Amino acid sequence: MPKSIDALPQSGRWQLYVHKLRAWIPGDDEQPVRPYLMLVVSTDDGAFLACEPGDTPEDASGGNVVKEKPTAETVLRFLRRCMTHPRLMNTSKAGERRKPARPKTIRFADTTTASLHLGDESKWAAETACEYVEGCREGLKAIGVSDVSFAPVPPQLVNDIIRGQIEPNMAPANQEWGTQHLPGLMESVDGFTPAFGASLFGAAADFVRAAPWEKIASRRPIQLAYRLVLREDVAMKITSYGSVVGDAESGSFGLSVHKTVEDAMRAYKMENGDDGDDDAGAGEEGGQSCMFGSIFETPFEDIDAAEANAWDLAPMIGESDANAKYFPLFCKIAVEKGADGAEDSLSVTRPAIIELQCFELMMKAIVSLIKSGDLKSIGDDVRDGAGPWTVRADTMAGSTSKRGDAEIERAEIELSVTLPPIESAAGGGAYV
Repeated sequence: MPKSIDALPQSGRWQLYVHKLRAWIPGDDEQPVRPYLMLVVSTDDGAFLACEPGDTPEDASGGNVVKEKPTAETVLRFLRRCMTHPRLMNTSKAGERRKPARPKTIRFADTTTASLHLGDESKWAAETACEYVEGCREGLKAIGVSDVSFAPVPPQLVNDIIRGQIEPNMAPANQEWGTQHLPGLMESVDGFTPAFGASLFGAAADFVRAAPWEKIASRRPIQLAYRLVLREDVAMKITSYGSVVGDAESGSFGLSVHKTVEDAMRAYKMENGDDGDDDAGAGEEGGQSCMFGSIFETPFEDIDAAEANAWDLAPMIGESDANAKYFPLFCKIAVEKGADGAEDSLSVTRPAIIELQCFELMMKAIVSLIKSGDLKSIGDDVRDGAGPWTVRADTMAGSTSKRGDAEIERAEIELSVTLPPIESAAGGGAYV
C-alpha cells in the first residue's frame, strides 16, 4: 500500500449517510442508547463500505456503528480508514476484497437532512445544513478529495436497507427495554401536522405537570362537551367522558376516554372493587387512552418527531436525570370477537385526528379547572356531581401546516365540563 493516503488511486463517487438508528443497544455504562450508523455507499457500483479493524483505540472496532453522535473528526477518520482498509458489507459481494482507493467525490447527509431537496439537484451544492459537509471539507481536501457537498438519501436506501435489514437485527438478546410496535402519529394519522403535534404534546406535558391524580379520584368520570364546526354549514356536538388513570407513585398513569357515561361509570366502579355483572368489561371495546411512559416505551417515529419539532415533554418525576421525559402514548383499543369458539383478541391502533383533538381539549380543560380549584374530587371529597364549568381552549387539529411551512390554523373552542353524578349513569351524547 502507498505510504501516503493521498497517493492512493482515485476514482468513483461516495455518499456518506450518518443515521440515528431506530434501535436500542447497551451503552458504555450498560444503559440503553440509540446508536448512529455511518453508511458509505459507492454510488458507481452500489457497494456498501466499512473498514477493517485497526491497531489504535479509535480504529480498533472497524465498525460503522457508534454509540453516540459522531463528530466530524470521527466521520473523517472513518472515511480515511475506509479508503486505506476497505471492507465490503454487501452479502452479494461476500468474500470479495476491495483495493485501497480514494473517491473523487463525497456527498454527505444525516438523519435531519436526508430528505432535503429530493429531486432538486440544483440546490445540493449550496446546502450546508448537514454539519459533516463543512466539518470534513478541509480534512478531505488535504488528501486530495476536493469535490465535497450535500446530497439527499434515496428513500429506498432508508426503507429497504436500514429499516428492512439493519435495524431489525440490532436488538440484543434478552433486552429489558424496547419500543412499542405502533406506527408514529405523523405517519399514520391523517391530518396530523407538526403544529397539532406541538399543541397535543404540550397539552399532555401540562397534564403531567398539573398532577391530576392528586386532585381527582382514579377513574372518576369527567364529561366534556363542545361544538365542533366541520364546515361553515356543518357542525356537531361532541360529548365524551374522560378519567384520570393511575398515579405517578405507581409509575403508571394517564387519561382514559370513553364513548358513553355507562362505560366510564363501569370503569370507575371496577376501579373501586365493584366488578358488576359478567359483561362488565364489554363496554371497554371503544376505549382510548393516553398513558405516559419512558422513551423506551415510545414508537421511534414519535421520538424523532418530538425531537425534530421541539414538542414539549414533561420531566419524569423523581428522576435525577434531567433528560428523562414522559412521552404520551395515544392508543385506541378494540376487542375483536373470536369466531367459532376462538379466543377474543385485542386490536391496538392510533386514534383518528378528531379523537386526538378530544384528548387535546380534555387535557387542557382538566388542567385549567385544576388550576382554578374547581375540579377537586378525591378521597373523602369524591363529589356525586358538579358543574358545568365553561373553559375556552385553543386547538390545532385543523392546522394544515407542514414541516417548514409557516401557515398555522388555530381555533378557539368553548368547552363545557361536568362531573356527572356517580349513582346516576344516564344521558350521553354523540361521540366521535
